[in-house]
Amino acid sequence: MSRTITELGPREAEFLAMMAGSSKDIFTFSAAENFWGTSSTTANVLSRLESKGWLERLERGKYMLVPLAAGVDREWSEDPLAIGSFLAPSGGAAYWTAVRHWGWTTQLPGTQFFITTQRRAARGTILGVPYRFIALKPDRVFGISEEWANGLAIRVTNRERTLLDILDRPDLAGGIAEVSEAMKAGWSEIDPALLTQYIERFGSGTVPKRLGYLAEELGLDGLGDWIDRWRSMMGTGITLLERGGSPTGRITRRWGLKINAGENGAER
Repeated sequence: MSRTITELGPREAEFLAMMAGSSKDIFTFSAAENFWGTSSTTANVLSRLESKGWLERLERGKYMLVPLAAGVDREWSEDPLAIGSFLAPSGGAAYWTAVRHWGWTTQLPGTQFFITTQRRAARGTILGVPYRFIALKPDRVFGISEEWANGLAIRVTNRERTLLDILDRPDLAGGIAEVSEAMKAGWSEIDPALLTQYIERFGSGTVPKRLGYLAEELGLDGLGDWIDRWRSMMGTGITLLERGGSPTGRITRRWGLKINAGENGAER
């Protein structure tokens, strides 16, 4: 669905500019009432702005600004990536949402995933779409690609960061089987040097374990010396291949993993 943004009156423009300037991307009815003075006037104005396409009512008493950057007579797309990017300006679409964006899966995630540095409600349903916002420390939010759709900025983790994230949190990408399929589908588009740099920056000892194990199991091309590099970055101890999965499974000492996804067996 899209909406055409139509002309604003001067007071309406002042109100929207004030809300945008104070970073009130999502605001309550009472916050708007502080500007308009009475509840009846506020209700009328918000209804009019919604019909003009400058606001979206997210739920009773809560509204979202359509970005002013969309401009007059521009279309605002209700695509989940556009809305999520708007609600998580410090981050971007990630995990299974990013996997879908890069074309590494034919699955349609039921939930839209976004990383952000901001503390906010972790989950919510917006315009009928479930969202999940994963808060990370600022130094762990990097590798964000910015694109444009209908004149609006859409942010999504780039390919290398997407692979890092789904190896770190397979549970946010449909599980390790889906991660394996995505890795196989997208490997030819990955820069191993950049991926390795990202893993070092992220500071995970688990990601290189899952990466190396799956790379060998899938027989991916161009591994060269990267296997030895990833082994040198492994954390100590034994980690579950499937995060949150069964506690049983064979152990591969080579990768410090318990292979708990669909098989059992002896240590090797």
